[in-house]
Amino acid sequence: MRTPHRRDISARQDLLGRELRQLFDDYTQEDMPDELQSLAQRLQAAFEGRDPESDAAEGAAPPDAEAKAEPKKD
Repeated sequence: MRTPHRRDISARQDLLGRELRQLFDDYTQEDMPDELQSLAQRLQAAFEGRDPESDAAEGAAPPDAEAKAEPKKD
Protein backbone atom coordinates (compact mmCIF):
# COMPACT_ATOMS: atom_id res chain seq x y z
CA MET A 1 0.00 0.00 0.00
CA ARG A 2 1.39 3.35 -0.99
CA THR A 3 1.34 6.51 1.11
CA PRO A 4 -1.15 9.10 -0.19
CA HIS A 5 0.32 12.24 -1.70
CA ARG A 6 -0.27 15.64 -0.13
CA ARG A 7 -2.30 16.60 -3.19
CA ASP A 8 -4.65 13.64 -2.65
CA ILE A 9 -5.03 14.40 1.05
CA SER A 10 -5.72 18.05 0.32
CA ALA A 11 -8.31 17.19 -2.33
CA ARG A 12 -10.12 14.88 0.12
CA GLN A 13 -10.06 17.53 2.84
CA ASP A 14 -11.44 20.13 0.44
CA LEU A 15 -14.26 17.81 -0.63
CA LEU A 16 -15.09 16.95 2.97
CA GLY A 17 -15.05 20.65 3.90
CA ARG A 18 -17.45 21.52 1.07
CA GLU A 19 -19.83 18.73 2.04
CA LEU A 20 -19.78 19.72 5.72
CA ARG A 21 -20.37 23.36 4.81
CA GLN A 22 -23.38 22.38 2.67
CA LEU A 23 -24.83 20.29 5.52
CA PHE A 24 -24.35 23.19 7.94
CA ASP A 25 -25.92 25.71 5.55
CA ASP A 26 -28.92 23.42 4.94
CA TYR A 27 -29.41 22.93 8.67
CA THR A 28 -29.22 26.62 9.57
CA GLN A 29 -31.75 27.55 6.89
CA GLU A 30 -34.45 25.31 8.38
CA ASP A 31 -37.37 26.97 10.17
CA MET A 32 -37.35 26.84 13.95
CA PRO A 33 -40.28 24.83 15.35
CA ASP A 34 -42.90 26.93 17.18
CA GLU A 35 -42.31 25.08 20.47
CA LEU A 36 -38.58 25.76 20.34
CA GLN A 37 -39.17 29.42 19.43
CA SER A 38 -41.55 29.79 22.38
CA LEU A 39 -39.07 28.16 24.74
CA ALA A 40 -36.27 30.43 23.52
CA GLN A 41 -38.44 33.52 24.10
CA ARG A 42 -39.39 32.39 27.61
CA LEU A 43 -35.75 31.66 28.48
CA GLN A 44 -34.66 35.06 27.16
CA ALA A 45 -37.40 36.81 29.14
CA ALA A 46 -36.42 34.93 32.31
CA PHE A 47 -32.77 35.80 31.75
CA GLU A 48 -33.66 39.48 31.37
CA GLY A 49 -36.06 39.41 34.32
CA ARG A 50 -39.16 40.11 32.21
CA ASP A 51 -42.59 38.51 32.25
CA PRO A 52 -42.78 36.49 29.01
CA GLU A 53 -46.60 36.73 28.94
CA SER A 54 -46.58 40.53 28.89
CA ASP A 55 -44.14 40.47 25.95
CA ALA A 56 -46.32 38.15 23.90
CA ALA A 57 -46.95 40.89 21.35
CA GLU A 58 -44.42 40.86 18.54
CA GLY A 59 -41.83 43.62 18.85
CA ALA A 60 -42.49 44.51 22.47
CA ALA A 61 -39.91 46.96 23.78
CA PRO A 62 -37.55 45.77 26.50
CA PRO A 63 -38.37 47.07 29.99
CA ASP A 64 -35.43 49.45 30.09
CA ALA A 65 -36.11 50.96 26.65
CA GLU A 66 -38.05 53.90 28.13
CA ALA A 67 -35.31 54.59 30.64
CA LYS A 68 -32.73 54.68 27.86
CA ALA A 69 -34.86 56.98 25.74
CA GLU A 70 -35.24 59.61 28.46
CA PRO A 71 -32.22 61.70 29.42
CA LYS A 72 -31.05 61.37 33.00
CA LYS A 73 -32.39 64.04 35.33
CA ASP A 74 -29.99 65.35 37.96
